[in-house]
Parts: sequence; structure tokens; C-alpha cells
Amino acid sequence: MRRAGLVLLVLLVAAMAVAAQLVDLPDGAELRALVDSAGGAAPAVFVAVCALGTAVFFPKPVLATAAGLLFGVGWGSALAIAGFTAGAMIAFAVARRLGRATVEGWLGERFAVLERVFSRRGVEATLVIRLLPVLPFALANYGAGVTSVRAGHFALGTALGLVPSTVLAAVLGDALSDLGSPRSIVALSIWAVLAAVGVWWGRNLITAAARAS
Repeated sequence: MRRAGLVLLVLLVAAMAVAAQLVDLPDGAELRALVDSAGGAAPAVFVAVCALGTAVFFPKPVLATAAGLLFGVGWGSALAIAGFTAGAMIAFAVARRLGRATVEGWLGERFAVLERVFSRRGVEATLVIRLLPVLPFALANYGAGVTSVRAGHFALGTALGLVPSTVLAAVLGDALSDLGSPRSIVALSIWAVLAAVGVWWGRNLITAAARAS
């Protein structure tokens, strides 16, 4: 699964690079001017789209990249993180409403791993899963909702853990017309490093949880 996720990530970036070369994309300034002309409702609408989109399994990287393209890195990242955190809490609440048995059936053996880790280190575990590029965002949210993690810990870990990947995706979105630029290459490199850190950190958490059980 990890290998497939990494391959999909590489293919997504490659497709964006090819599209940027073949299509005359408007630059970020032009798109942000269009967004500004839509008035003050644009940020609220985008946050709502991010919240509902991630709750129904729409790819988070696409929305984070769009945030940078439409609003710039700083403001776009803030809006996306707010929307993603809200979407995570929606999924979390839905999972708690549906109950453990239903979601456990969706996740299978992965649920036991989530339960062990989240029951011991809620904030830290949430931070880790936000660094993993191969773990579907919405799936982790629904899974966490039926573990013993506190809602407040999950929200805090989600908001903090989303910062690196969201900012990096927003950087790529802001530079979508020139993905070969130095800042795009640096962003992709940092993204890869963070993913590796997430895998290492996650393994340590799982190992520690297994030893403590």
C-alpha cells in the first residue's frame, strides 16, 4: 500500500508538471484577482468546500494545491487547514455516531493498530498520521472517530499536523505554472523528507504500543 501511494503521489506531481507545460495556465496573481472580485464570501466558500470535500474522500492534496493557486501560500494554507480540520471533525463525529462495529468493518485489521496507538498517545498519533502520504485522510478520520482518542486531542493534532503538508502543497499551487522552479523542487524535497519522518515515527509508535499491550 505504501508503494502504491508513493507511486500515485509521483504520478500526480508529474501530471501537474506536464499540464503546466502544455496548457497556458494563468498565474497565481491573475487567479487571486478573480477570487478577490468574488467578494468576501470566497474564503468561506473555499473552507466549506475543503471541509465537505475531505469528509467525502475528495483528495486533500488537490484542495491544498488549489488553496495556494487561488489565495496564495499564507492565506491559502490557513483557509485549507481550517477546512481540513473541520472536515476531519465531521468525519470523526459521523464515525462516533455510526459506532465502532461499522467502521471496524471498513478498516479491518488496521483498526486494531489505530486503537492501540490512539488510546495511548492521541495528539502524537494524530500528528503522525498527518505526515503519512499513503494513509487516506478521510479514512484515518473515520477510523480515529471510533477509537478512545479525545475529540480535543484529535482536533489539536490534526490542525498542527496539517501545517507542513498543506503549506508545501500551497507552495506548489502558487507555482503551478512553473513547477520546475527552485521553490517547487525544495517543497517536493521537504515533502518527501516529512513523509519518511512520518513513516519512521509511526513505526516507533506502533512498536511502543505493541510492547505496552
